[in-house]
Amino acid sequence: MYNTSGNEFTNNKRGDISEVINGSLHLFYNILGTASPTAMWNESCGEQLLDFGRPEKIIIGVMLAIITAVTVMGNTLVVIAVCVVKKLRQPSNYLLVSLAVADLSVAIVVMPFVIVTDLTGGKWLFGEVFCNIFIGMDVMCCTASIMTLCVISVDR
Repeated sequence: MYNTSGNEFTNNKRGDISEVINGSLHLFYNILGTASPTAMWNESCGEQLLDFGRPEKIIIGVMLAIITAVTVMGNTLVVIAVCVVKKLRQPSNYLLVSLAVADLSVAIVVMPFVIVTDLTGGKWLFGEVFCNIFIGMDVMCCTASIMTLCVISVDR
């Protein structure tokens, strides 16, 4: 069947539905009767999204929040320890502080928005402008962490 949006739908032998968008084929599996999570497709970027039930969202949200909190606390302790203890103030430890600050920036700037996006089934709730800012911050913070790891490996 062909609809007016320019997407072509066909039925396969297994009861799956496929969609052709801009020359690429996307499969929608018929998952009627299966347990959650259910699969959906994000029309803007073509990636598969999962829609979890309320108990799964609570468990996933709590676990991701714990991981973020532990990341913030651990990296903060590293920065404080190197700044306070005089024996730890060595050039090689400054690289560890740099890594801790880079990871801290990921935990504060990137992780909370990713958690919200994951819990809403992959839907971005913060607007298109902040989406572009977020992508830039994500790339910048993660690249800083990776480059600091490279410098540490060369130093050692």
